[in-house]
Amino acid sequence: MNTQEYIDSGVLELYAAGGLTPAESEEVERLAAQHPAVRTALEECLQTMEAYALTHAQAPRPELEKQILRHLQATAETSTASAGKVLPLNPAAASTSARETSRWWQIAAVILLVLSAAANVYLYSRLRDTRHELLTAQQTTRQYALQVHQLENRSLQSENLLGVLRNPQTLAVQLKGVTQHPQAQATVFWNQETKEVYFDPANLPAAPSGRQYQLWALAQGKPIDAGVVKATESTLLRMKSIEEAQAFAVTLEPEGGSVHPTLEEMYVMGNSSR
Repeated sequence: MNTQEYIDSGVLELYAAGGLTPAESEEVERLAAQHPAVRTALEECLQTMEAYALTHAQAPRPELEKQILRHLQATAETSTASAGKVLPLNPAAASTSARETSRWWQIAAVILLVLSAAANVYLYSRLRDTRHELLTAQQTTRQYALQVHQLENRSLQSENLLGVLRNPQTLAVQLKGVTQHPQAQATVFWNQETKEVYFDPANLPAAPSGRQYQLWALAQGKPIDAGVVKATESTLLRMKSIEEAQAFAVTLEPEGGSVHPTLEEMYVMGNSSR
């Protein structure tokens, strides 16, 4: 048996609310005795039901309570009066009186039973609503916590990035458009001490479908892959670290990048010398 599915089925809440048959209640008690998880969940339901009942308990309507007490008092007075009198010789009259007394007790018991059942149904409904509201609140709290965590990470990244850009060892390399793309521009921020590279592609045209820009560092006349540009609308992108570079260039490559640059698809280029 999958205990978690059994716990989530709602049968424990029905047990706590008194909404099960005797056979079903025995089944719940048997499973609770066999499975610690079921027993713990059942205890929580019982405690929750008790706390909820105490919090939301409502007195019965005054007129209903008075009516029940009036019937009980009348029955008690009839019984007391009968005890001090000689029993009638007619057995049928005595039997009728006893049946009348029993009938009023039955009516009172039925009324109390109806009130109890109505209260159980009401409390179970409110308990179910409360559990739903609790789950919703927990989900909302988790979403807020995730958003706060994301904002904290972004703030930390921004602080780190600002520190890199302000570092005297960070060189800003302006990449200008080549003859085929004179309007294209981009900027590379290269820290010559930590070798970190950040790329600003804001002035590059959007890459066609299935294509990506790729940044290259030129060292000793050889191109070195500095990473593909994931999105041109981003302000700054963290690229691969570069140990040495005399220049940087950007080419348009198939999605995922290339091993060697496609020189015919070069868009911008700039020297890294101060």
